[in-house]
Amino acid sequence: MLWRCSVLAIAACFSVNIVSTSEFKCDVRMRIESGWVCGLRRRGEYNTEYASFRGIPYGQQPLGELRFKELQPVKPWPNHLDATEEGPICPQTDGLYGDLVAPTQGMSESCIHANVHVPYDALPVVKSTGEDEDKDYDGNKKGVPILVFIHGGGFQVGSGDADLHGPEYLVSKGIIVITFNYRINVFGFLSLNTPKIPGNMGLRDQVTLLRWVQRNARAFGGDPSDVTLAGESAGAACTHLLSLSNATKGLFKRVIIMSGTAVPAFYAVSSIYAKQSANRFLTILGINSTDPDLIHDQLVKTPLEDILNANAVYQDEGGLVSFVPVREDKQLGLEKIVDDDPITLMEQGRGKEYPMIVGFSTNECEFFKKRLFYIDILGRIEANPLVILRPEISFSTMSDVALSLANKVIDWYFHGELNMEDYLEVCRDTLFMYPAFKVVEWRARLHDAAPVYLYQFAYEADFSTVKAGLNLQYNGTAHVEDLTNIFRGNAILDDGQTFPPVSRDDSMKDWMTQFVVDFMHCNKPSCSEPGWYPVQADHLNYENIQEPTVHDNVLPNEYQQHTIKFFDMIEQIARNSSLDTSITTH
Repeated sequence: MLWRCSVLAIAACFSVNIVSTSEFKCDVRMRIESGWVCGLRRRGEYNTEYASFRGIPYGQQPLGELRFKELQPVKPWPNHLDATEEGPICPQTDGLYGDLVAPTQGMSESCIHANVHVPYDALPVVKSTGEDEDKDYDGNKKGVPILVFIHGGGFQVGSGDADLHGPEYLVSKGIIVITFNYRINVFGFLSLNTPKIPGNMGLRDQVTLLRWVQRNARAFGGDPSDVTLAGESAGAACTHLLSLSNATKGLFKRVIIMSGTAVPAFYAVSSIYAKQSANRFLTILGINSTDPDLIHDQLVKTPLEDILNANAVYQDEGGLVSFVPVREDKQLGLEKIVDDDPITLMEQGRGKEYPMIVGFSTNECEFFKKRLFYIDILGRIEANPLVILRPEISFSTMSDVALSLANKVIDWYFHGELNMEDYLEVCRDTLFMYPAFKVVEWRARLHDAAPVYLYQFAYEADFSTVKAGLNLQYNGTAHVEDLTNIFRGNAILDDGQTFPPVSRDDSMKDWMTQFVVDFMHCNKPSCSEPGWYPVQADHLNYENIQEPTVHDNVLPNEYQQHTIKFFDMIEQIARNSSLDTSITTH
């Protein structure tokens, strides 16, 4: 589905909605660095109330000449900002989420907005007189913990909207929840390796948001020294990358990564891939120049609809991902976000100071099944066996070695005949399960590292939001299912409040959200009871989340042990034959 805005609708999206409070409902107001914001008083779970400020710009909108530049500071606004509704989603062509998402404010490049949800009793007291008076809160009062969540979508689609990321479960437990939009697909991750289009603009948006949180947290009653950064899928990969970056020091305290890692990853940070990706996209768009400045100027002048159409073509060619984060070269005036290969950064000890939760689901790739049929993944593998490898290996390994490794994977899983059910296992193991085990193993082996926790989400819901939203049936738990037990899937669920728990599904949502809140309070998933233990590198224990309130800390089963050993072999051979001389052999 391609979400489109008409010319008039897009133009309307370009301006911040600044009005007097008499023109809209303003239940609650706060003054942040750019001016007053007006939000709504909404109802959460457990009959709680929270203040919701939606669609707050955290950077100047990247329009015109700013299309591929770092975000500029927001200009102060007069009067009050209407923060009662979410802003438009960033330009995209959705091929993943189906009915799980239901954007209400259209689509526009003017999409750089944050949504801040605050427990009502955590709000600071605001002076009641004088439009120009500053915020007034007790400087001795410690703010509440903040969860900043990065949405997923393969770096191509998605938003921080409450249709899939409803804050109701979490905010009812006394924490602030912040979701947001960032530039995605070609706008967020095209790289020409030049100062004008260096790549990783989506990651830079995320860093800008985190710095905005530091400056404005206390205005919402939050504690800027107690920020947890979390993400799911591509958002998890971004979270992991940011935890390895020097650019984010002091911006958060702990991390949660759900079904996505920086490495081994479902995407390639290789500069070889980034160059091929850019060249192919420019060919589709009809830009033939080799001068990077001319290319930039043409891309800035190209209408949004033309870029989206070319992006959709390239997205289909890419399959699950197309434009992705890239390891950066030094560019004048820009701070690197990804300054080396993530494996190298991890082994150097980057990010080891952050307590971490890592998760995966039992049947991740059922979520992508329709998409995989649509792109004819089996036909692609038959035509080019390299497709079965994770992208970094395909683009960074000598071709004869890569082909040999691809054939090893095909023989290991298919036993002579390609079929979708076996490919779903390849997809899960290669892109999600194996990476999760390796990340926690590397972390657990580091000296003086903060604890790392691993979970497998194995709970099969009586009513699955994902199955309903995608019209799927399958066994096990798919990608995004753990997310829907932490955030409320408002596009699918009705408006009824379900807590306190009255069903098995309610109990799992209550338990999963409590893991998150406990982790934010005491750096472990359970503050009050034993059961979920930190990972030990020598045996890779994990929490098997299969039933609510039942702790099941287990070791990898026989299948997982064999799979880890198999892909250890694949990865080692690939690194020994890498074309990328910046990647050392380990």
